[in-house]
Amino acid sequence: MGRTARERSASGIYHVMIRGVDRRIIFSDDEDRSTFLYSMVQAREKTGCSIYAYCLMGNHVHLLIREGREPLAQFMKRTCVSYVYYYNQKYELLGHLLQGRFRSEGVDTDAYFLDVLRYIVQNQMKAGLMKSPWDYRWLGCGGIKDEKGFLNDVGEYTHLTQEELKAFMEQPCQNGHLEDEGPRRISDTEAIGRLCKAAGCETVQEIGGWPETKRDRALRKGMDSGISIRQLSRLTGVSKTVIEGCT
Repeated sequence: MGRTARERSASGIYHVMIRGVDRRIIFSDDEDRSTFLYSMVQAREKTGCSIYAYCLMGNHVHLLIREGREPLAQFMKRTCVSYVYYYNQKYELLGHLLQGRFRSEGVDTDAYFLDVLRYIVQNQMKAGLMKSPWDYRWLGCGGIKDEKGFLNDVGEYTHLTQEELKAFMEQPCQNGHLEDEGPRRISDTEAIGRLCKAAGCETVQEIGGWPETKRDRALRKGMDSGISIRQLSRLTGVSKTVIEGCT
């Protein structure tokens, strides 16, 4: 069965989140973060998109983007392929770094745009890294905090002054957003059902006895369906080292 098509945004604006496989770290130092931003800028030049805000955390990223000449998926592909190639070369790794497809939600009103913007700005505060959003180095908000000088101005979507907008950003969000769903623990019964469906098997235990290529493909499908490496290992009997190696 093919993947479900993403819901289109009438405005072409999206709140996007990408995360490391099994919630692993995707930025180990400032060079990594700078390289990711550079990859975004290069992708923007080719796709013509607008980037209004970003927040780079240890194992995930939030973005606020409007599509350009090419669709959002193409911008994300260009950005992520470039960054993953750099990261794997630097750390001498193989396989996937990012978890499945990126997540996205459409942003179709100015009010929702501002609330998503506020959520992204507050993300590092939610993680307990900073008391003020404006102190976080790896946060960008066009027209307010743009130390790298490449963001599009969010003032296009509000009549608030810069000071009024900054004060607005420090107030509680009015809506739930992508990460608010949180990582829900999957029961073993649900995980077995997902894995059997994704891998086309009758029992998950048989996966460990499959030829390596077929086994690894099934394990990757399991991870893409939201099953953690630890749970996959426990259910299939395949070691965590082997599962990590096939990502």
